[in-house]
Amino acid sequence: MPEFSMHPYEKRAFNGESEQLESVLKELTDVKYALDQSSIVAATDSRGKILYVNQQFCKISKYEEQELLGEDHRILNSSYHPKEFFKKMWATIGSGKVWRGEVKNKAKDGSYYWVDTTIVPFLNDQGKPYQYVSIRNDISLRKQMEEELRESEEKYRLITEHASDLVSVIDKDGKFFYMSPSHTPLLGDDLAKLHAGDIFQWIHEDDQAALAAELELLSSKKKVASLLEFRIKVHHGKYNDMETKINSIAGKDGDINRFVLAMRDITERKKADRMVYHLAYHDTLTDLPNRRLFMNSLRQEVEQAKRSSSLLAVMFIDLDRFKFVNDSWGHENGDFIITEAARRIRKSLRSSDLVARLGGDEFTVLLKNVSDRQEVEQVAKRIQTSFQEPLKVAGQNYSPSCSIGISLFPANGDDADELLNKADTALYSVKERGGNGYELFHSEMEAKSLERILLENELRKAIQLGQFHIDYQPKMDLSKNKIIGMEALVRWYHPELGKIPPNKFIPVAEETGLILPLGEWVLRRGCMQNKEWQKKGYPPLMISVNLSVRQLAHPYIVEKVREILEETKLEPQWLELEVTESILADVGYAADTLQQLREMGIHISIDDFGTGYSSFSYIKHLPVDTLKIDASFIRDIHKNEESQAIVQAVLTLARTLDINVIAEGVENEEQLAVLNEDGCVQGQGFLFSKPLSGEEFEKYLIEFAEIQPSE
Repeated sequence: MPEFSMHPYEKRAFNGESEQLESVLKELTDVKYALDQSSIVAATDSRGKILYVNQQFCKISKYEEQELLGEDHRILNSSYHPKEFFKKMWATIGSGKVWRGEVKNKAKDGSYYWVDTTIVPFLNDQGKPYQYVSIRNDISLRKQMEEELRESEEKYRLITEHASDLVSVIDKDGKFFYMSPSHTPLLGDDLAKLHAGDIFQWIHEDDQAALAAELELLSSKKKVASLLEFRIKVHHGKYNDMETKINSIAGKDGDINRFVLAMRDITERKKADRMVYHLAYHDTLTDLPNRRLFMNSLRQEVEQAKRSSSLLAVMFIDLDRFKFVNDSWGHENGDFIITEAARRIRKSLRSSDLVARLGGDEFTVLLKNVSDRQEVEQVAKRIQTSFQEPLKVAGQNYSPSCSIGISLFPANGDDADELLNKADTALYSVKERGGNGYELFHSEMEAKSLERILLENELRKAIQLGQFHIDYQPKMDLSKNKIIGMEALVRWYHPELGKIPPNKFIPVAEETGLILPLGEWVLRRGCMQNKEWQKKGYPPLMISVNLSVRQLAHPYIVEKVREILEETKLEPQWLELEVTESILADVGYAADTLQQLREMGIHISIDDFGTGYSSFSYIKHLPVDTLKIDASFIRDIHKNEESQAIVQAVLTLARTLDINVIAEGVENEEQLAVLNEDGCVQGQGFLFSKPLSGEEFEKYLIEFAEIQPSE
């Protein structure tokens, strides 16, 4: 162990002292030993030359003892501290005072280390320093942690200061402790003024209670974080929707006293959500509620009427001879008449009543809290009177009329579906009499009409005799002008009655259950034809076959589809099943069945999207590959900004859900140009081809292949 540094005269004094002084010397030696083991110790003369270093000094500096003795501390200079730093240090110890500070030194190998340093001057009889002893402790790890913390704080400060989100720290009462600069452009005030207030002064009064309650839950540690939406008042006086993540901050005592808020402006997203919601529950042409909203409201009102023992009425309204209008004057004039009919019906009702468009020329009305049958009949007469005023259509006077079927609660049924069906039955009775009237349901109406019976019988025969055939309509890739598939469309040519349109026999087939054998035939024949074309060497295409709601609900539909694919040897990837939006009325069973079909490799498409049940909140729960935008949106897309906006919204949200989109009813170049501009890459319609027989479609494939550009 090195001896404690002393002047010769001190040694002589100690040597001449008593046993007591020897004991003190031993005690000092012990202290020195303890100090050497725990700290970095060095001694210098009055000029700073190193007289003594301990092993801890050598270890941290990586110098040998002989390399340090006789040198001054500049050998360890890291150039980190300015000259003024050392000037003040020497001034302090030179005046006989102890100096304390943190010093960054440089070791022999070039590495750096930090030491917490205390320099004690030893004074002579004149009070002048003759020697300095420095005691140092390694604080490199602490300094590293401090630096990392500083860099981390700086990083998060930069992120916070430049983030578009509004980041703030508040207490339970909403008082601000920190606000990011991003508050200023949105709230329109300088940061200091904003900081002086509290968050509640910016929040919509209807949303303040929700935030206060959430802060209370966080404060009581019932939650550790929250995601909340509320509205804040922005600089132009309007309110923006904000999505806010709230995290609690615990104090030293463990209590929750502050909260970090990260607010994101979701105004545009909420606007898009509202558009989609409106699209899901409203008819795009008339802006009336659609079938889904009407049935939801009817169910609620029926339950309310049961509790209050009140009377309800349901009306089913159908425009007379509307097909003639569409065929004679075109769809645009037909849309005008539909819009005008909606206006007149709505004008004839009380503000508490509800009118909806089910589709086509069909409307439904819910009359709430009616007193008796006479009041219901008065409303029906008022509606029919409103239709008596002529319209100017295609330069001609047109006098519209309507037929109305009515059912009453509780007399004709005690649930929504039954009431609507009874009103429909009453409407059919009015139609049988020539229309332009109204009738309340009565039990005799449930007997089927002669026409219905005849049509059902002929339909059964037609299935047995094979009177059906399939037309095929091409589906196109709009960007490449390339055929990507075809839709199989069933057609019925009766030997005596001639061509019977699908909208006449398909509903009968659905109602009677004949859709099951008919749909099976269409699926088998379509798959068989597609496989034949593949065998002939035509490029493989996907064939789309409609699957009715009744087929989809059949317990063995998955096995039947698998059986047909195996029988026709068509690979599943070349089959697409199209289902109507009405499946969304019962998402549970539909999702399971569609998932099983999709797992086989079959593509799933939602047909006529947007006409009645559309809702992305349901779509995202279904295994769907493609949405077919209904032709009613495409018809005036090149002239109607609202139609274009709706199509754009569907395309945007479909891309978000990774769902393909195809446009139905593309009839002219103007529509095609808008669809291309909006980013819709697939289309189907008369612009490319009308539905073709099997032979015609094969010729179309040959002719189209000849004009395809070489890839």
